[in-house]
Amino acid sequence: MAGFDYTYEIQEYRQRTYQIGVRVDPSFNTVESFAVVLFFRRADGERVTVAKVDNAEHDEGRIHIDRHYREQSAETKDFDIDVTSWEEAEEYLLERWRRYADRYEETHGTSHVE
Repeated sequence: MAGFDYTYEIQEYRQRTYQIGVRVDPSFNTVESFAVVLFFRRADGERVTVAKVDNAEHDEGRIHIDRHYREQSAETKDFDIDVTSWEEAEEYLLERWRRYADRYEETHGTSHVE
């Protein structure tokens, strides 16, 4: 994925600083694609994605959530999401970030902290 147009910290929670990153292409005035990502950074700087709402090309570009907090073998894409824009996607993740952070830790443990 290309870099973000902007990022910001949400909160430190369970020894991780959670952030939101937003990418809109080609511009905020003319949106053809977008991704809004909930993530944290490991001590080595690697970005770990917890959840992502986007309109990537699979399933004809329908908006969906990629649930990285789930187990590797679980279905991660959910197309049954009530979001119609990147702004709504951002709000969606902001409202649910702590729940997704808890699920990520339950599934993957704390091995990604360091």
